[in-house]
Amino acid sequence: MLMGSCFSDNMGHYFDTHRFDVCSNPFGVLFNPISIDRALRFMLQPDLFDKNRYFYKYRDLWVSFAHHGRFSKENYEDFEANIDRNLQHSSVFLRKTHYLFVTFGTAFCYKFIPRDLIVSNCHKIPNHQFDRIRLDVKKIVSQWNTTLLMLREACPDMKVVFTVSPVRHLGDGAHENVLSKATLLLAVEKLVDNDFTYYFPAYEYLMDDLRDYRFYAKDLCHINDLAISYLEERLAESFFSPETIERMMEIEKENRFLNHRKFR
Repeated sequence: MLMGSCFSDNMGHYFDTHRFDVCSNPFGVLFNPISIDRALRFMLQPDLFDKNRYFYKYRDLWVSFAHHGRFSKENYEDFEANIDRNLQHSSVFLRKTHYLFVTFGTAFCYKFIPRDLIVSNCHKIPNHQFDRIRLDVKKIVSQWNTTLLMLREACPDMKVVFTVSPVRHLGDGAHENVLSKATLLLAVEKLVDNDFTYYFPAYEYLMDDLRDYRFYAKDLCHINDLAISYLEERLAESFFSPETIERMMEIEKENRFLNHRKFR
């Protein structure tokens, strides 16, 4: 299972293409550590999900403050059923998961003032209804240590791999983005101090190994396909056995054959 920022979607696609049994971002793209942590707790204990607190109607759409905007719908019955279905599926999947990849995107989060609630997505609600907060290392580590214990109890064989997204959040400001990434890196350093959590240095690979804007998309924030391929190679080197890599190469050949377009 992969959870977190859009980098998780990229890695999830990589695993899925190579036919791993994978669940990627069941709550949609989540950027801050508190929202990712909360989603995991809901999957561990679905009864904790309070719809009255997280569901909200804005204009003609029903939205969830625990989910990405792709879950929003005009019809409430469809909206509720889709979220219930995804929560049930991801809850079952989590308990059989051997490897959980968690990608932190930013230490900044937004609190919805009327409900005193840190949200996963603002859903284009006017910004005067939110407070912008930068999480500190102590807050992230304290909350995640509790969740790691819960995961350890529910899934004793699970390994957790943390990453920090190499995607810049320049909307927060250039200096603020650096402070945000530094906060996440310091928090992760404390979270991997045991025998079942690990760190994959995606951020460092991009900043130190590649160090060139040709590895970024046109917005100069998101990484392009070349950089993603590079990180996929480093991921395989770090975690896959030689037998797995050999099988994945065979699958790539099969996929090229299956995707070949016939002329007649």
